[in-house]
Amino acid sequence: MRKVLGVLLVFCLLVATSLLLPACQEEALEGQLPTIQVGDQWVFSYVMGETTSTFTEEITGEETVEGRDCYVTDMSFDPVMSSTHDGVVYTTTGMKYWGDKATGLLGVKMEITTTYNGQVVTPSETYSYNPWTSLFPLEVGKEVETERTTISYFEGEQYGETAVATEKYTVVSQEDITVTAGTFSCWKITYYDSALDTTQTMWWSDEAKTMAKMTDAGGKTIMELESYSIN
Repeated sequence: MRKVLGVLLVFCLLVATSLLLPACQEEALEGQLPTIQVGDQWVFSYVMGETTSTFTEEITGEETVEGRDCYVTDMSFDPVMSSTHDGVVYTTTGMKYWGDKATGLLGVKMEITTTYNGQVVTPSETYSYNPWTSLFPLEVGKEVETERTTISYFEGEQYGETAVATEKYTVVSQEDITVTAGTFSCWKITYYDSALDTTQTMWWSDEAKTMAKMTDAGGKTIMELESYSIN
């Protein structure tokens, strides 16, 4: 059971990783951390294997978690995201995460609502980082390497060992890209996660305050911005 939930949490973390950069700052200038507000919403297409899902990310509120004032972000999926492990189908219906308002740090807490064998469970993870937000202000050639500590919980109790991984971000260039939501002037950023042993390329848009596009190590598009509504 714990092993399968661990696999599922890694599966969902791939989605959350693509959304690490939205944060808060006084002004949304070029290459700076943007201001986000309750009500901001982004809609993406996301490809996993042979399945393409639409997921909506929305800032729904503000809460204090672990002594930090946070924005609450809800994610919903259409269709719901499913994976099969040892013959059991796991269906992820939603995710929620908390981002630190003061630092822009996403990694405070994440919850995943999933169903298997007719049961609904909500495992969670909490994170501790050396702030990756030092990547901002964005400049071509800038690199940041940071450490992520992950603790996983099920039914309020920790399961598995505390995991430590390295994340590395590199700002490669600036370029214009066209996606479903429109044409954007973007910062091209490569991202490496040692825990998942994966490299991704992301295109960050100052205008949309999020990733406009993301590709996997082979160059396949796995995420694309379809629409957005921001204050």
